[in-house]
Amino acid sequence: MKKTSILAVALLASLSFGFDWTFGLSGKCSQARKIVDTLGEKKSDAEREQAEKRILELCPDGAAGSFIKAVRYERDGKLDQAITEYRQCLKEEASFPGASANLGNVYYRKGMYDEAALELTKALSIKDDPRYHKGLGRIYADKKMYPLAMYHYGEALKGLPDDAALHTGLADIYRKQGMFDKAGEEYFKALSADSANQDARLGMAALYLDTNETDKAVSELKRLQTVNPQNKRIHLLLAEAYERKGDLRAAEYEYLLAGKNRSVELMEQMRKGNAYLQSGDYAKAVEELETALKEKPGDRQTLKKLGDAYMAAGRDDEAIEAYKEAALMKGGAADVHRNLGILYEKKGLLDEAVVEYREALRDDPDSVETRQLLADIYTLRGSYSQAIEQYREVLRMKKDSPRVHFRLARALAQNKNYKEAMSEYLTAVRLDPDNPDAQRELANLYRRNAMDDEAEKHYKQALRIRKNDIDSRNGLLAIYVKKKDVTEAISLLKENTEIAPDDPSNFYKLGILYEFNKDYDTAITSYKKAVDLKGDHAKALNALGRVYMKTGRVDEAKTVLEAAKKADPRLEDTTALMGNVRDEVAPEPTVYRKRSYYSGGKKKRGESTRSARKGKKSRRSSDDGVERKASKGKKGKKSSEVSKGKKVKATPKSGKASSGAKGKKSTKGKKKK
Repeated sequence: MKKTSILAVALLASLSFGFDWTFGLSGKCSQARKIVDTLGEKKSDAEREQAEKRILELCPDGAAGSFIKAVRYERDGKLDQAITEYRQCLKEEASFPGASANLGNVYYRKGMYDEAALELTKALSIKDDPRYHKGLGRIYADKKMYPLAMYHYGEALKGLPDDAALHTGLADIYRKQGMFDKAGEEYFKALSADSANQDARLGMAALYLDTNETDKAVSELKRLQTVNPQNKRIHLLLAEAYERKGDLRAAEYEYLLAGKNRSVELMEQMRKGNAYLQSGDYAKAVEELETALKEKPGDRQTLKKLGDAYMAAGRDDEAIEAYKEAALMKGGAADVHRNLGILYEKKGLLDEAVVEYREALRDDPDSVETRQLLADIYTLRGSYSQAIEQYREVLRMKKDSPRVHFRLARALAQNKNYKEAMSEYLTAVRLDPDNPDAQRELANLYRRNAMDDEAEKHYKQALRIRKNDIDSRNGLLAIYVKKKDVTEAISLLKENTEIAPDDPSNFYKLGILYEFNKDYDTAITSYKKAVDLKGDHAKALNALGRVYMKTGRVDEAKTVLEAAKKADPRLEDTTALMGNVRDEVAPEPTVYRKRSYYSGGKKKRGESTRSARKGKKSRRSSDDGVERKASKGKKGKKSSEVSKGKKVKATPKSGKASSGAKGKKSTKGKKKK
C-alpha cells in the first residue's frame, strides 16, 4: 500500500505540473495556484509535503485547497473522500484540467470507466496533454474498445515517445488482437526505453504463450521470478504455462504462490467440466465451466471449453459469444475460429464462416479438417476453383483420403473438368468402393460420355449399397431403354413399385413400357394404379385415354381424356401418341445439387426454378420427380388422331425413334380401326 501511495502521489504531481491557471483571482488563492504549478518540481517527499501545507494555509477553502485535500485523500486510499474534494474543486473552478484528470483517475481505480472517460475527455478539451491521452487509452483498452485505445496511445506517444508504459499498453492491444509481430516490436521499444520494465517483460512472456512458445515463456518467467519472486502475475502466467505443458501439480503450486487459494478448485471445475463434456452430460459441463469462468473471468481456455459445451448442447448463440470472446485473445485460437465457422455455416452465414475458416488456417495452416471445411463451403457457394485448390492442398497432406478425392471429383465435375473428375472418382471408389454417391456420380460421367457398359456397372454397384437410390435407378433405367431391353426395364420398375408403393410415377412409367410392348391390358392396369394413387395425375389419365382409344374403348377414352385436360390444360392434344419412350421413362441423370437450406445463397445450376422464371418448361417432370432430357425442339408427329368421328388405332414410335434417332419416325403399323 505504501509503494502504491508513493506512485499515486508521483502521478498526481505530474498531472498537476505545468498547468497555468489564470482565472482572474487575486490574493492568497492566486499564490496557492502558483505553488501548485511547482509541485512537479519537488524532488523529495519533504519538499512536496511543505508545498502542500503552504497551499492549504493560503487557500484552504478555494479550488487549490480542495485539490490538495483530494490528493491527500487519494494518497491514503480514501477514494470516496477524494472524489468529494475533486468535485468541490471543479464546482469552484469548472475549467480545472488537473482536477478533472485526477478525478478521472480515481474513477478508473474504482472501476467506474464511463465516468473516468468523461472526466479525462473534459480535461483533454481544456488542455491537449499526452498524459490525458494515456489515461483514456488505458480506459478504452480495459473496455476492449481497441481502436479508441490505439488512437489515444498513439496521440500520447507523440508527446511521450520514450514512455515504456505506453509502448507496453499498445503492445498488449496488438497481442490481444493477434497482431503478434507488431506486439513484439512495441515490447522491444518498451524494453529499449526501460530495460527493467517488468510489464513489458511479462507481456513478452504472455506473447510467447500466445504463439505457443511455451518453453520460452517459462524461461522468461523464471528469470523475472528471481528479480521479483512476490509478483503474482508471474506466478499466474507460470501456472498457465505449466497447465499447457500438462504439469498440473506445478500449475497448482504456482496458483497457490499467486494467492489463488481457489486455484485447485478452479482446476477441478475445469476437469469436471471437461469430463462431463466428454461423457455427453452437456448441462453439467456448462454448469461447471460457467462456475470456472466466474473464478477466472476472461480466461481463454475456459471460454473455449465453455464454447465447446454450449455448442454440444445446441446453445449456438451462447457458443458464438464465448468463442468470439476467446478469439479476441488469439494465441492458439485455430480451433476457436474453426468452431465459429461451423456455427456460422450452420446459421447460413457463409461469408462469416469463410472468414473464420481462413483465420483458423492462419493460426494452423496444416489443419486438414479446416481446409476440408473451407473447401466444402466453397463448393456450396459455387466457388469451384477455390474449392479445388483447397481439396488439392488437403490431398498433399492426406493423399489417401477417399472422402477428399470424392469431394474433389464433385467440384471438378461441377467446374466441367470432366476428365480430371473421372480420374478422381475412380480413385475415390477404389479407396472406398462402398460409397454409393461416388459410384452413382461416376456412372453419370460414364453415361455422359456414352460409355454405357461402364455406367451400368457402377449404377449396379450403387444399388448394391443403397437399394433405394432413385437417381441410380433412373440412370440404369435409361440405359435399359436405350438398349431396348424392355424386360430389364420392366423388372427394375417393378422393384421401384415395391420400394415406393405409394409413388404413382413408377406405375405410370410401367404403363408406358407395357404400352410400348403392346401389352395394353397390363398397361391399363398400371395406368389405373397411378390414377388410384393420384386422382389428378394428368399424364397417367392422358395415357390411359390413349390406350383406351387404341383398344376401341371410345367412351372410356373420352371420359379419362376430359379428366386429363381438366387436370392439366397444357397437355398436348389428347390424340397424340406417347412421347419418346426413353425421355418419358428414363430422363437424363440429375447432377449433384448443393444444399438449399442456406438463405441468401446463389441459385444453383440446373434448378427447375430457374427455368420456371424464364417461362420455360421445367426440366423436372411433375409426375416422376426426375429431370427430363430436352428434345431439342423436335416434336414427334402424331401417328393417330380422332377426327370427324373416325376412330384411329395408334401405335408407338419405332424403337429407332425411341432411342433418340434424329426425329425420324416409322410409318409402318398405322391401321384404321
